Formats: sequence, structure tokens, C-alpha cells
Amino acid sequence: MSIASQPQVQPPRIEFPHLDGLRGLAALAVVLYHAFLFTGASGQAASELPLVGLVVGWGYLGVPVFIVLSGFLLMLPLLHPEGLRFRGGVRRFIGRRARRILPPYYAALILSLTLIAAVPVLQAPAGTAWDTKIPVTVPSIVSHLLLVHDLNGAWILNINGPLWSVAVEWQIYFLLPLLLVPLWRRMRAPAVVVTITAMTVFVPAVTSVGAMLHPWFVTLFAMGMLAAQVAMGHRESRRTTVVAISAVVALMVAAFMLGGDSPSSGLWLSETVVGIGIALLLAFTGARVVSGRGFPGGALLSSKPFVYAGTVSYSVYLLHSPLLALGNLILMPVSLPIFEHWLLMTTVVAPLSVLICWLFYQAVEKRFQNTRQRHISAASESLPAIPSAAAGQPTITRAAD
Repeated sequence: MSIASQPQVQPPRIEFPHLDGLRGLAALAVVLYHAFLFTGASGQAASELPLVGLVVGWGYLGVPVFIVLSGFLLMLPLLHPEGLRFRGGVRRFIGRRARRILPPYYAALILSLTLIAAVPVLQAPAGTAWDTKIPVTVPSIVSHLLLVHDLNGAWILNINGPLWSVAVEWQIYFLLPLLLVPLWRRMRAPAVVVTITAMTVFVPAVTSVGAMLHPWFVTLFAMGMLAAQVAMGHRESRRTTVVAISAVVALMVAAFMLGGDSPSSGLWLSETVVGIGIALLLAFTGARVVSGRGFPGGALLSSKPFVYAGTVSYSVYLLHSPLLALGNLILMPVSLPIFEHWLLMTTVVAPLSVLICWLFYQAVEKRFQNTRQRHISAASESLPAIPSAAAGQPTITRAAD
């Protein structure tokens, strides 16, 4: 067989196991936040347990962490010396994303609908945070099936609240080949990030148009892409990243001053600030791993429990909300003091919910893992330890998205 006729082997890429540990922490933060949110009547925990709220009330920021991580990881296989390329083309990229994301999403949606239909207490408003998830309507079901439920305020939180961000991320997958990569090919990467920030942070923040869609997540995704470039040693990106970050911050300050009274001002500001911080963290830690050096906390984030938590985090995110809501509604008739109620939600209901989510992972999600996740899952379940960034020995896997 001639060299030309031999099958092309996809080059290996450096793996970053600490990113899965970070994803696991973000998922835990979301679960703890929702356990607090669902405690007692709607808003009761926040008003009666303000100190607890100061600790766990920021858990919603786990979602922008997911978005930045997604941008980082999906950028890695696009980085080639000859330019950004989708392995197998754009259609295969969307197909791989669909296979990875949609089957567990639809399974979680069906289970959520089944749970609501089978448990009467989930069907009637009771003055709790669950009230925004019901009643289930045909338009809401159809919009969830099409992943467009984030486009309408009546649908976005219906059935299973966290599913709104899956729709947003799914839509960003299409923006990647249609907008982000074409811009990346024609402009310097930091300039793309500044341009996207003006489009998806500044304009919505000032005008409040489209704020419900969380358009600033596109900026966070792009920040993750830039972080991947910096981590992999693209010098041009390193030289201009500081200038780009400064321009992004200037746009954010201007947006806050011009649209500070907007209902979404606190949300876009906190999520964007955290997203920028995570992107900088990924750039720093990624560069350390690429160069074979460790970083503080790298060994912990790359340890087996943390990596495994990240591996199952998608299942936890998809299914934990209705389970927490059910636990709260079961506890409501007991009329416990609110602190004891929250304590039970956090130490009993939340772990049981995560256990059920783990069973969902084993039964459903595990069948649809991509190459990278199969590698990590196998390592987590069969090896005594995950090679850590602190050890200076980054893992090598085949490139995948």
C-alpha cells in the first residue's frame, strides 16, 4: 500500500483532566444553589437564611463556567497549522454534537414529563419555585423538542428549568461554524472577542433586547476559544490578549453605565465577569499543562473523584431540578423550621437526586459519550489515579470534539 493510500491518522492532542474537575465543581455549585432555591416556599430561604444565600446563592454562575469550558474544548480540535478546520466538515461536527447532547437531553425531558404526569404534587402550584415549571403546555413541549424554548418567557423555565441553557448552547454550536470561525479566520482572535462582546454584551445590556436569551454566553464561548489558543501557545494571541481583555472590560463598564437600570444588568454583569475570570484561568492552567508544569490545585482537580464528577455532570445538570423540587414538596407538609428544611434538602434530598442522576448517566448518557469522554470515563473507573497537571505529565488522547 502506498503512503498516499494509507488511512490518515488523526494526530493526538494534549488532554486537560483538570477541566473535568472544574466542571464537576460547577455542577455541584448549581445543585447546591437549586437545593437552596427550592427550599420551602418561593423566596423563603433567601429571605430567612441570608447568610446561607451569600455562600450558595452564587451557584447559578456554574452555567457560564460550562459555556467557557465548552468554547475551550471545542476550539482545541479546530487548531491546525494551516488554519481552523472542522474534522470531517461542519455537518459531521454538528452530527457529533447532536449525538453527544441530544439523546440524554431528550431522555431527561421525557423523564421530567413522566414524573410530572405520575406525581400529583408536581402538577399543582404550591407557592414554591416549582410553580414556574407548570402547567405543562403543548407549545412548551414542542419548543423543548425543537430546543427553542429559550425564545419565549412562557416556555423557558417550563417542565425542567435548567434545560434552557442546553437550548442556548445548542444554538451556539451553529454560531460556531456560521459566525465565530469565519470571523476567526479573517480577524485576529482578540479582535473577534471584542467584536462579539460589542454584539452580544454591550447592545443587549443597553437596549435589553434579547436579554432573556443570554446572548452574552456567545462572548463567554468565544472567550473560551481564545483561552484555548493562548493555552496551546499561539504567540499572537498572547501578545494581544491583555489589550482585548481591557477593551472587553471597557465595553462592559460602558454597558453598565448606560443600561444599569435594566432588569438583566446584574445577571449579565456577574455571568460575564465570572466567564472572563474562568477564561483567564483556563489560559493559565492550560499553558502550564502544555509546558509540562503544574499549578496550584491541579492535582486535586485532576484527581479521580473530581474528574469522575465532571464526567457525570451533564446527567446531574439535566435531571436534578425536578428531583429537588419533588423533595421540597414532600417536606413542605412537615412544616420544619426553614434552616432544618434547607439542611435536609442539602444533605439528604440533593445527594439522593445526584444518585438518581448517576443512574441516569449509567443507563443513558454513557452510551453517547464522545472519544474524549470515553477515555476519561474508562480512566476514572479502572485506573488508580488520573495523571495530574501537577505531575507535569499531560495526558495524550486523539483529537475529538
